[in-house]
This record gives sequence, C-alpha cells and structure tokens, in this order.
Amino acid sequence: MRCLDTTFLIDFLKNDRYAVDKASEIKEDTLITTSINIFEVLLGIYRKKEPARDEMEKFIRLISNFDILHFDMESSFTASKITADLIRQGREIDAMDCLIAGAMLSKNCNTIVTRNKEHFQRIKGIRVEGY
Repeated sequence: MRCLDTTFLIDFLKNDRYAVDKASEIKEDTLITTSINIFEVLLGIYRKKEPARDEMEKFIRLISNFDILHFDMESSFTASKITADLIRQGREIDAMDCLIAGAMLSKNCNTIVTRNKEHFQRIKGIRVEGY
C-alpha cells in the first residue's frame, strides 16, 4: 500500500513526466491518499482567482480511484506524537506533513510517494519513494 502525497497528486494532474512514469510503475499496488492531501490540493484550486471547473472535475475523477484515509482520533494521537518528537529533536516539519503521516501510520500504511522527501524522511516508520 502506498500513500500518494499532495506533490504527487498535483504533478500527476499537471502531466508531469516523472509523476506519470511513477504512476505507471506503481499502478498494480494499492494506492491511497489522505483527507489532508485532498484538502491541500483543493486549497490550491480554490485559491486561484478563478478556479477552473475542469481542473476540479479532473481531480475528483482522480481521487475516486483511491481509498481515502481519514484523519480521526487515532490519527490525532499519532500525528501529535510525531510532531512532538520532531520538535524535541529540533527537526520540525510542516504540520500538514505530520497530519498526513499520522493518518498513514495509524492505518498501517508506511510508504509515501512524494517529491517532498526531505520532510517525510524525518518521520520514523515512514518509507519515502521519490519520483
């Protein structure tokens, strides 16, 4: 099982050659994303002066192919522990990345496909796949 990070989802939607190649490579695996990743992509779409309807429809079609890990109470406990550990180590990362990792690890998913390798590599128990 692989979790598709926001960077991957955006790059795939933009037909980025590396993301498309990675998608072909992993298409037989169980692919998931989190409600946090969905939020981040939608935020980018809505922040545009004039959000494109076709862009939204394309994104909705894309995520309809994946199981979605929702951020729940167990995710909150896991994410807060990850965040506290990283702060204590002086290796703090973006809070959204901690929330994504919390949702993943609390649901037994330990692999993320991302361009943001530096941040996720700091999280114990997360295997990072770049593209």
